[in-house]
Amino acid sequence: MANETILVVDDSKEIIRFVTQYALIPLGYKVITASDGQMGLDMATANSPDLILLDMSMPKLTGLQVLAALRKNQINTPVIFMTMHGSEHIAAEVFRLGVRDYISKPFTIDEIKTAVDKALHEERLSREKELLSKQLVAADSVRQTVITLSHYINNGLAVVQGGLEEIQDDVNKGAVNTEQWAQILADSQGSVKKIKAVLKVLQQVTNVIGTNYLGNITMVDIEAALKAEIEKTAKTG
Repeated sequence: MANETILVVDDSKEIIRFVTQYALIPLGYKVITASDGQMGLDMATANSPDLILLDMSMPKLTGLQVLAALRKNQINTPVIFMTMHGSEHIAAEVFRLGVRDYISKPFTIDEIKTAVDKALHEERLSREKELLSKQLVAADSVRQTVITLSHYINNGLAVVQGGLEEIQDDVNKGAVNTEQWAQILADSQGSVKKIKAVLKVLQQVTNVIGTNYLGNITMVDIEAALKAEIEKTAKTG
């Protein structure tokens, strides 16, 4: 509820005062108001409120015209229509434009609170779902990046390790194979260059260069992890 802004659009000063002073402000919402449809459209565009309470019948622009203009401009702020009793059939027609609810005049404070709470609750859930989806996509992108770069690094290390083992085997046998060693050296140098290239790409995709450390983020203890992995590798040979 904190920091959420509600725009109330109605040509009746009494309705605006009733809705804002007795229903919304006591609940902690920030409230902005407009006294006609055009003003309401302008304020919705300029202020990006979290919810709009929109009167159906107003001068300059009707509630339907305001809603249509908002959707045309890709402004999908949730809307609750305030209608005259008997015009519910009109409100029902605009649900396809994203209207969350409607309340019929005269309405009570409890009816306003219930409609607002329901609309904002749905909007909060929608934002949380969208954020979670973005986080999952980002996490999967990171995972795929790590898998791909690890593939190149492992290939390079396999060449270097295999060459060193071949040379060590020759040394243990007392054999000298200059031509083979030269080829192993060339292959190993090529693999080291590829590994360096991978590390540069990793810096680029993670934006490591020029990035400040954020102290509020729990970091992995890289040194400890590397030490443990080296010790594990030494034990397994």
